[in-house]
Amino acid sequence: MYLKHTYKKLSKVGFMIVKGLREELVAQKHNATHKLSNSLKPRVKGKSGVMDIVTSKLYWRAVNNPKAAKKSNIDEIKKWVAVKGLPPSSAYPILEKLNTNKKTNRKGFYGQPYVRWTEGNNLQRTDFAGITARKYKNKVATELAPAIGKDVVAMIRKEIKQNYKRAKTI
Repeated sequence: MYLKHTYKKLSKVGFMIVKGLREELVAQKHNATHKLSNSLKPRVKGKSGVMDIVTSKLYWRAVNNPKAAKKSNIDEIKKWVAVKGLPPSSAYPILEKLNTNKKTNRKGFYGQPYVRWTEGNNLQRTDFAGITARKYKNKVATELAPAIGKDVVAMIRKEIKQNYKRAKTI
């Protein structure tokens, strides 16, 4: 089944969602290096009608859900410290803080909550993909509905023509 109009709109919707994901990453202050933001790309899979947002950055899961993080990466922390203008020596205490549970003083604990500092304690820094999906679901439906409608009409028209030709030959 070929859905010409829907495939075109899926591509447009993909870029709209990527823009929304990037905005959410900025709002959640996950944009120190912009590597994750810049790596997000929409991809429509062949003629299946499936659109994915792909990234080459494996750490997106940890940004989206801090419980997915297993171990803090000192190189990434050093980059973040440099971007924030902090002294390079502050990277190791940050790593130590992220990997130590205050209550049990146990090493290897990512930490709860994920965010140590918030602006007025109201900054939410999780589920950027889910938040974007919920924000854009109505826009996606509005964009895709007319294209899907055109494709359905085209399929019905094609069936009617085929049935008419068959009926005419009988």
